[in-house]
Amino acid sequence: MENRHRNEIAEAIDFFYTYVQSTSPVSPSSWEALRGIMVENTAVKGERILDYMKIEQAVRFLYRGIVKCEDHFNGKTYVYDFRMAPIILSETVSFFNGIPSRITLEAITDCGFIELPRHSLLHLLQNHTDLAVFATKGVANYLGMTHYKQALLRTLDAEQRYKHFLLEYPQVAKACKLSDIASYIDVTQQSLSRLRKNIDWQHDESELKALNNELALIHGIG
Repeated sequence: MENRHRNEIAEAIDFFYTYVQSTSPVSPSSWEALRGIMVENTAVKGERILDYMKIEQAVRFLYRGIVKCEDHFNGKTYVYDFRMAPIILSETVSFFNGIPSRITLEAITDCGFIELPRHSLLHLLQNHTDLAVFATKGVANYLGMTHYKQALLRTLDAEQRYKHFLLEYPQVAKACKLSDIASYIDVTQQSLSRLRKNIDWQHDESELKALNNELALIHGIG
């Protein structure tokens, strides 16, 4: 078990290195400096990785598991994203500005991740230009992806949004609550239940239909 765990961490670090180099290459010395601040961490299903109004203390490379991202605004809460390994996970506004986060990050499965602690990483970014460029491109790529998702959610109807969710997040669909799905596609849970029963499936959507039927068994609804 211990050897398997060590192998998993080694593979995660290698994957993270590939991710960094494909986003914006860094020098061997910068990578070694980054390696020097890495901390292994885990979270169990249901655990908050970041709490609302707390300052984000790390950038994480999530190598195992799924995390739900919830926004809290004007007394309302909604799911705006799911992060599924392997992927970067951080509330960057809070991280870089040192201000309380208005979002929460919650593990919806058991998770494993490599942390880059806030103060140590900020120090490296000030002293390694290539790492700063990587961080900038990483944030820009995430913002571009987020804008694209929001554009889709605003231009598709409810049935299309649900189908898109199943297509994009089949593993998330099996792990999260129906209320989370409803929140993400911006419908009530009652509307989602009606939609799922009456949805019009096309001939090329047999896999999505099968996943929808599987969710009915998982959540005990028709």
